[in-house]
Amino acid sequence: PPSFATRQASPTAPAAIKPGEETRLTWQLTHAASGKPVEQLQVMHERVVHNFIVNLDFSSFAHIHHEDFKALTADDLKRATFTLPYRFPRAGHYRIVSDFTHRNRNWIRQFDVTVGTPPPQPTPPADFSTVQTVGEFQGRLSMSPAVPVAGYETELVLKLARGDAPVTDLALILGSEVHVALWREDGQHFGHTHSYTPHMASMLGAMHDKALDADARARMMADMMVMMMNMPAELVFHGPEIPIHYVFPEPGVYHLFLQCAPGGTPRVFHFAVKVEHWREGMTTRIDSIVTGHDGAP
Repeated sequence: PPSFATRQASPTAPAAIKPGEETRLTWQLTHAASGKPVEQLQVMHERVVHNFIVNLDFSSFAHIHHEDFKALTADDLKRATFTLPYRFPRAGHYRIVSDFTHRNRNWIRQFDVTVGTPPPQPTPPADFSTVQTVGEFQGRLSMSPAVPVAGYETELVLKLARGDAPVTDLALILGSEVHVALWREDGQHFGHTHSYTPHMASMLGAMHDKALDADARARMMADMMVMMMNMPAELVFHGPEIPIHYVFPEPGVYHLFLQCAPGGTPRVFHFAVKVEHWREGMTTRIDSIVTGHDGAP
């Protein structure tokens, strides 16, 4: 498969990044072997490159794109060069992950930046509360199995409320009911996933039902990605619940940022989840905790 490099096309402007000041981030996707720009990048969830910016103490998060600020031109795409402004909210160590698709395969590249003079104190302890409030909205996270096990599928369900009323007016955001970005607490094992729709479940079920070797499974996953890219965006879950399925690759504490749009207003809910090694007696069975597309039992 091709190998890619992510490099800055020019220094950030200003070169010394200060918290709270607008910084222009510019980078280029190139083939590692030849140094040539990566052409024919594919649109995935309405954007060519998804960029995730997180303070590595997990106190801030952003999911942004070149197209959020100005249209991509043919020259931008030919040079595989992207730029966007960002204000880093506070001093610290930040990780920027770029997620893109080329030749029906998903890739990620990341780099780190230091903003200002990072504070010397250690990362604060994770908040394992399963209920978070953002503005007028409350998000509750449930999981099955209740203790996620590394290497096994976990069902996560975000349940939304506005005051005492369940949210039933969820809108699509970038073609999905939810975008989930996550990292383990040490900054490793980045993941990006979306709502677990019945169509996705049927495609994955068909794959799991087949006796496939690793190469055949990879080809089938690539074919599924192409199908999903070509499908029109469809709102399946109006609320209050949004199901997500994910396989945490290794044990540890993970920080999850769930981006959704109740009432069409983008909101981000931040949860911390502890993932365990499998031990004798632990269950890995999923007993679905989704009550229905519109919350009906």
